[in-house]
Amino acid sequence: MKKKNKITKRRYILGFFAIVALLAIIRLIFPSIVGERYSDQETAKEEKADNKEDKDSLGTNKRSQANIVAEKGVDFFNADGSEAEHPLKGVWSYKDCAPDSNASHLVAAKQFGVVPVQNIADAEKRKHELVYIGANPYYKVRKLQASIPYLVPRAAALLQDISRNFLDSLAVKHIPLQKLIITSVLRSKEDVVKLGKHNKNVSPNSCHVYGTTFDISYTHFEPLEAKVDDDRYKKTLSEVLRDMRDQNRCYVKYELHQACYHVTVR
Repeated sequence: MKKKNKITKRRYILGFFAIVALLAIIRLIFPSIVGERYSDQETAKEEKADNKEDKDSLGTNKRSQANIVAEKGVDFFNADGSEAEHPLKGVWSYKDCAPDSNASHLVAAKQFGVVPVQNIADAEKRKHELVYIGANPYYKVRKLQASIPYLVPRAAALLQDISRNFLDSLAVKHIPLQKLIITSVLRSKEDVVKLGKHNKNVSPNSCHVYGTTFDISYTHFEPLEAKVDDDRYKKTLSEVLRDMRDQNRCYVKYELHQACYHVTVR
């Protein structure tokens, strides 16, 4: 009986390397036989998914911009994400859309205001009750002759919101930007006495003494871009104040002789 030939270790190793070499030669001659590597397939899948996600997110962002702004009541974008047109309308009557009487202003001033201050030094000591509003990026306080740049926090927040909304409205209407100019703020007892010497109609019980009231010029504005003198700024301001009044945030009175809007926080 013949003995079977055993595969020695040396023969096994030589055979293994021969097969590997043969496969390598076949791959070099016919590279397509191997197909795509698994890692390449995964990378392609990831790139495809990323591209789809980018397209989806772009559409979602456009829709979400429109939805978010629509919820706030301001339509900066159309439903498809394109910029909306914003024709300037203004109000139908400056006086009739800002009709609040002095009595209404005074009730709110007494409710939300402070005990009248003696002078500017007294106002500076009462920083827990009053906010300095003399420097703000959204509006300009004119050089004050008979008032001081302080308001109660509630009124200071209202003034900032009005000013920001005004700039936003100009931007969406493509009108060169100009800031509001504030012409009168908190009147101290000294200011009231000073005004009384020149104007006998000045009341010591004016809303201005409570720090709840400010005046906004509707004839002068502070340019941030090109200086433009036309009625678009007055119309835009009237829209903003009408909206704030409709939200019950303030009382507004159209002052014809002083050329300003008289605003008291609610």
